[in-house]
Amino acid sequence: MMHLEENNQFWQWFEKQAEGLLKKPSFEVIDELAEQIKKVDPGITAEVSNCHESIDRELTVTSHCDQSKFELILDFVRMAPLVSGWQFQALKPPRGFSFQVEGKSGLSIGDWRFVPLKSSPEFTEIGLRIEMTEDDLKNMNDELLHEIIEEGVGEVLLSLCSHIEYGSSMTPKAISLNSLAETLYSWALRRSPQSFHKYLQTIEIV
Repeated sequence: MMHLEENNQFWQWFEKQAEGLLKKPSFEVIDELAEQIKKVDPGITAEVSNCHESIDRELTVTSHCDQSKFELILDFVRMAPLVSGWQFQALKPPRGFSFQVEGKSGLSIGDWRFVPLKSSPEFTEIGLRIEMTEDDLKNMNDELLHEIIEEGVGEVLLSLCSHIEYGSSMTPKAISLNSLAETLYSWALRRSPQSFHKYLQTIEIV
């Protein structure tokens, strides 16, 4: 197995630090994790849920849609030990679009719509057009849109999108953004390579 020694070293370190990390704010935990996880592979990182007394904290290992790292991440998380107060997640899952973006509370994400775009005659690639209000468009950029879509549909499904554009025009047949994860999942089952389906099995559509 690739990175076996580095994987072991990370989880040994985490077991020793887990109790202390449990009560720290997320940004401090992420800083400490980043320093250690880059020793496994510089192309992966981790996100950590906020601290709640009655709920385990979730550590999610991600490559932010880089498919070349998906297998590494699955192997890495399979090696995770049982650690009190913690749950481990391989690859960012779909979480739906019922959320607000920090510093962008005026965005009406729940009202956005999308149009699937065919980017090849055989429909072996899929693109998206995201449609939003003029006010939201003024506050949007490529990086922010990617973060929002990744949070909503997860990185496995977003990694299949070869092109994403956005605008304020409203296409008559546009679909509610809340159906995006289901739409991408159905497309992936029909069109993505069979070897990719093991990653689809890691997610649950919200």
